[in-house]
Amino acid sequence: MIDLSEVLSASILIVDDQESNVLMLEQLLSNAGYTNIRSTMDPRAVCAMHIEHSFDLILLDLQMPEMDGFQVMEGIKEIEKYRYSPVLVITAQPEHKLRALKAGAKDFISKPIEALELKTRIYNMLEVRLLHKKLEHYNEHLEKKVIERTAQLHASEARFKSFTELTSDWYWEQDAQGKFTTVSGPVFEMLGIETDENNVFLPEEWNQDQLATLKYNIATRRPFLDFIYSLKKPNGKTQHLQVSGEPMFDHSSRFIGYRGIGLEITDQHYNYRKESNFRKAIDVINLGVCLINPTTFNVIDSNDMMCLLTGYSRTKLLSIALPELMMTSKESLSTVFDAVLTLAAAHPATKAQVRRNDQTVWDVVVDYRCFNDDGNWIIVATFKESASYIQNSILS
Repeated sequence: MIDLSEVLSASILIVDDQESNVLMLEQLLSNAGYTNIRSTMDPRAVCAMHIEHSFDLILLDLQMPEMDGFQVMEGIKEIEKYRYSPVLVITAQPEHKLRALKAGAKDFISKPIEALELKTRIYNMLEVRLLHKKLEHYNEHLEKKVIERTAQLHASEARFKSFTELTSDWYWEQDAQGKFTTVSGPVFEMLGIETDENNVFLPEEWNQDQLATLKYNIATRRPFLDFIYSLKKPNGKTQHLQVSGEPMFDHSSRFIGYRGIGLEITDQHYNYRKESNFRKAIDVINLGVCLINPTTFNVIDSNDMMCLLTGYSRTKLLSIALPELMMTSKESLSTVFDAVLTLAAAHPATKAQVRRNDQTVWDVVVDYRCFNDDGNWIIVATFKESASYIQNSILS
């Protein structure tokens, strides 16, 4: 909306070759409260003045020597182009009214001038003109914001592309039907996909369990992080790949496809991942596991369950020698270890006791085994409850 103060402070130009008419219009507008009024009796100066001041309203007399109002309007039209024309013509010739409107005038007032009619038409024209200017400013502001946002998006896309190139071997996008729409890098070769228009997986090259898991994730619209799968290459070598993906949805929550990244991982990294997963499995089984140095009897590693059952942190547990933990002598443990190492086989499970962190005694059954780690023998001791009710009381 336009406030009254905005209308009354709008810029107005009076153009008439008769000084008496100019003075009369200036007085009438001043009495109505308008405060920004200019005038000229030279029609040739109008366009230059309008370029400088961008008037909100031009009161233009049509009958002037040397340059009439129609010629002035042609110049104003070039300045305004597609904007709302600010011209209100004043004429005593009825036949000029239609011609003036066709020439670009937005309204007219007939001579002799009736004051109330003139003020009403001026107010209405100024209100429309100011609304158009506000709309232009808003559009300019919006366009600037769009340009800025577009630049930000381009910069963000560039950073995203750079990041994916640095952290992965390829980037991919699929549509809702599973067809690849965007690929960057050797996607097809590494995913084991026919490069025809159907983008079909080559199932004979895949580990079938891994393929089934990936297809299930995609079918249920689940994201997957660092999914590792294996492909059998034509040369007989197994290739290990790691891929991450997430489903994409539009603003109406409609599924539109998947996007993600992938990379080829080395055999060393693949083995590390396998070992990491195996370690996680050891940590959650309901058995305490300790790795023992058979020479020093020190605990060199343990699983989470051993820490839970004894009440010791892993750091504390690694500082305790096994004889102290099991309340037994080094000699008796040495005899057991010698038998295990000599036979390289499991020692018969035996009952024993373990002193917990709170000084209570834990009745256990211990099983000893061994393995060779780069020439060094390691004893593996597994602890389980000798009575089920004790286990239940601890875990509860």
